[in-house]
Amino acid sequence: MIKYIFALIPFFLISCTASKDESFTYFGGKIINPKDDHVIVFDDNEKVIDSIELSKDNTFLGKLENIKSGLYYFKHGSELQYVYLEPKDSLLLRLNTWDFDESLVFSGTNATRNNLLIETFLSNEEQHRNFYKYYKLPAKEFKSKIDSLSTIKEAFLENYKLRSNETSENFLSILKTALHYPLYTKLESFIIDNSLKAQPEVLDKSFISHRNVATLNNENLMFYSPYRDYVYNNLYSDIYKQNIHDESDDFTIALLNAINTKISSQKFKNNLLKKITIRHFYNKSSCIINKKAFETFSSFSTNEDDKKEIALLLKDAKKIKKNTSIPDFKLNSPDGSKVSIHRVLKKRSTAIYFRNKRFSSDSWVASRMNYLIHNNPEIQFLVVNINDNKDEYIKDLGIKHQFYLNGDSEAHEFLTSKFPRMILVNDSGRVINGFCNLNSKKIENQIADL
Repeated sequence: MIKYIFALIPFFLISCTASKDESFTYFGGKIINPKDDHVIVFDDNEKVIDSIELSKDNTFLGKLENIKSGLYYFKHGSELQYVYLEPKDSLLLRLNTWDFDESLVFSGTNATRNNLLIETFLSNEEQHRNFYKYYKLPAKEFKSKIDSLSTIKEAFLENYKLRSNETSENFLSILKTALHYPLYTKLESFIIDNSLKAQPEVLDKSFISHRNVATLNNENLMFYSPYRDYVYNNLYSDIYKQNIHDESDDFTIALLNAINTKISSQKFKNNLLKKITIRHFYNKSSCIINKKAFETFSSFSTNEDDKKEIALLLKDAKKIKKNTSIPDFKLNSPDGSKVSIHRVLKKRSTAIYFRNKRFSSDSWVASRMNYLIHNNPEIQFLVVNINDNKDEYIKDLGIKHQFYLNGDSEAHEFLTSKFPRMILVNDSGRVINGFCNLNSKKIENQIADL
């Protein structure tokens, strides 16, 4: 299932002639076909702890000070992957962005553990792809498939502990999560699918026996996808069982209540409350405001900064209303000249995407916009960078579609939260949708209707 054998692969990495400073943890490597000029390292609070520039030969080397043992993650371009680090490690990686995860391999201190985690990740990805066909099985047969995999994974874990003399309980806990939690997520997904059937199957208690060992409150792993995915699916499955429509305000409120009840870590709770509130607001793909959901979020969250951010989002949504004329504002064209949005519209149906680079990668925006442009040749598409930076253009998107806002643009009056938003305007300059999500499938129909 998982191969714990790693070939020796030639590394064209950094050579460091200076003596090692033992107070630092070294993290570096080589990026083949880089998508950006730096690698960003995040801690378990999802905060940046270092941004390491690539050298001319696409190598990088960072010194991380005063880190604790545990899981971190790094981002390059639109991709990310996890890395286990301990104080005074010297860990190197090599990857090719054309095959990011599959090409990733580590050397140096803790290389064995990190190679094991990436092999486990790739195995989980393959199992995920192969598991879709099993969701049509009866619950008993589906559970049998999960139990068989669980037995294999547990045997692998025990064998690893014996062969490697692994003594780090911290790492073993992470590895166990990487192995078993994707299976728990599949069980929760089956519950969701079953709840949506016209005649749901009655599930006995043994089907959710995993909940006796799985936790929802490990705040140190809340950023780790195998763990995070399980928590989300666990929360959602209980709400789906209540037969509440997933696009209704009642569903959002029920989910926020579940988070408040089931999550004991206040830090984790605040994080989930914010993400769920924003996700469901965007999923509506309309400027209709769920005031009660925002009030519920505010009553449960103790993070005042999150509350202010959500309040600004609510304020922004109220600024541009459906069936009103879009207000005039200035934006800057690629050559730096200012132009009125009314002049840009030219009585053409237009989709305007206000983009904040903090929330989306260049490659994702280019892919999504090019898809919409190709399928809607009669519609004008604009990507407006709200970060006041004329140099942040997307190279894989036609320059004629790209603009940016100066700090004094009137558009900032409805972009106070700095969250991305899309506005759909018809050929009469009237707003059809004042706050929608570029990623929503519903938007494709609304754009086509323009």
